[in-house]
Amino acid sequence: MRQIPKFGFSAFLKLINSNPKPQKRLVRDRFRPSTGGYDFHKSLRQRVQRIAFENLGLQEALASTTEIGKKAERESAIRGLRQFFEWRQRNLGDLSACESFLFSSPKGLFKGEFTPNFLIELNGRRTAVHLWNTRQALSARLVNASLCMVANRHPLEGRPDDFAVLSLQDGRLFRWSDANKETAAFGEKLLEVLDLEFANARLEFGLPGAVEGDAPDTPTP
Repeated sequence: MRQIPKFGFSAFLKLINSNPKPQKRLVRDRFRPSTGGYDFHKSLRQRVQRIAFENLGLQEALASTTEIGKKAERESAIRGLRQFFEWRQRNLGDLSACESFLFSSPKGLFKGEFTPNFLIELNGRRTAVHLWNTRQALSARLVNASLCMVANRHPLEGRPDDFAVLSLQDGRLFRWSDANKETAAFGEKLLEVLDLEFANARLEFGLPGAVEGDAPDTPTP
């Protein structure tokens, strides 16, 4: 059983964009034994990386999807690749690699990891972009609040100028720079609510309420 649950950023976005009942289930699932699961979007990410850093073309990328055995995964990858290429035609800046960033909840009861798929200059800002390709509706307010959580905890040294989520479902780009102080405050409140949900789950599974030696992050001044 996991002591401190850790979310990739897409999983975290799925969690906060869920209704209360499925959200509660998703939290408790993090404390149950896991065999690792199947990474449905790995094939898409691999091809985007090749597009970004190996100059793989659209037709080559689409042709390579015949190697994906599962039909639903293959079709999802094709839709995502087409949407990504459409976005790239409007945003031609050079792409480069960017390190991921791990952050903790206020009470240290769970962790989230923002993993950029690439770094690109948008409107004069070096922007770390995470790709979303899950068929679940995203709330702009919730996504921007999540980006505030990341930006406010990232050390100032080496921090990108902006953080963003690009939805390959509809082409929308959510950016930290579009958020305001109210959105940032909402994000902090949301983390507190999730900490409470994780604390309740720990009680249900008979785990201690806090984990020694795992200090939570504090927002950057």
